Amino acid sequence: MAATGRVNVFSRVRPGVAREDGDAHCVSMNQDTNRCVVRLQDGDAVERVLAGGSAQVKTIEKEYTFDGVFDPESTQKDVYEEVGKPVLKDVLMGYNGSILAYGQTGAGKTHSLLNSGMGIDGKADPKQAGLLPRLVAALFVHIGADVAHVYSVEASMLQIYNENIDCLLGADRERAQGLQVTGKSEVRGLTWMPCKTPTDLLQCFQKGRNNLVYAETKMNKASSRSHAVFQIKVAKRPRASDAAAAKKGAKKVEMKAVFGKLTVVDLAGSERIKKSGVVGQQLREATNINSSLLAFGNIVQALAEKKNFIPYRDSKLTRILEDSVGGNCKTSLLVCCSPSAESADETVSTLEFASRAARIE
Repeated sequence: MAATGRVNVFSRVRPGVAREDGDAHCVSMNQDTNRCVVRLQDGDAVERVLAGGSAQVKTIEKEYTFDGVFDPESTQKDVYEEVGKPVLKDVLMGYNGSILAYGQTGAGKTHSLLNSGMGIDGKADPKQAGLLPRLVAALFVHIGADVAHVYSVEASMLQIYNENIDCLLGADRERAQGLQVTGKSEVRGLTWMPCKTPTDLLQCFQKGRNNLVYAETKMNKASSRSHAVFQIKVAKRPRASDAAAAKKGAKKVEMKAVFGKLTVVDLAGSERIKKSGVVGQQLREATNINSSLLAFGNIVQALAEKKNFIPYRDSKLTRILEDSVGGNCKTSLLVCCSPSAESADETVSTLEFASRAARIE
């Protein structure tokens, strides 16, 4: 059960992939206790043997406890039920809600958040649908069942690419680039699209995804080269049952209106340049990604330690996420990990970050 009053943190380890064939797995999940264990091998074993020491490999275990953990057998629905559903419930009650995915490149963040539920053959496979499509479907299921209220839904989508904020919706010629963040974490000039059906909203986000920047690296065939931010504004007003109810006064009815905003963030994966093998433009992208993730990590550290000064202005990413991690917002963080022993150091770094985030109130 997710805790209240602080950032709720979940960890998911993906199945092994082809490039990891032959790699030992170093991560195990216990869903009964919500614990994640990473087994690290002694990195000095070779030097120790050369110095005449023992060839026995020492193993160190690091253990982490979160609000929920998901092993490679966990389904997309399992993730939605624990991570997404509670946040949507809060948004419909008039809170702001945020869901963020964090982890090294190729760890399964985009799959967990954005998978559209379409199979390789082009046929629908709802079981594979990620958090965002499930949130959209659940939102409109709720709207359809609530006959006492009238809803309006708007959507926006942006990317932070090389420290520039670009709107991803609207006609190509109209899509604004180089947008600025206001003092309230709002982006000036961002396009908001009204959506009356789940199809409208899903098509809106798919159009935005088509404008995202991806590239192939050694670690990921479709590596996100930007941070993607999806936002949904929901307004709920009482439905006037008859003409007499409508005459009771527009002001009185308006006072009962409820407004909520849902933000879903697919953070570009942190990457070690030597492993990803990027050069040129992709090297610049990776440098900017790592720099903004470092800034994000710094505000998480400062918030966890309850410092008086929080360096939100260090990057565009942290300015946009100020309300998500430091404001009056219900926030869930999903950290995604590779099971491979080759990625053990990155996995530990990811889980240490998650542990700090769990201390944010």
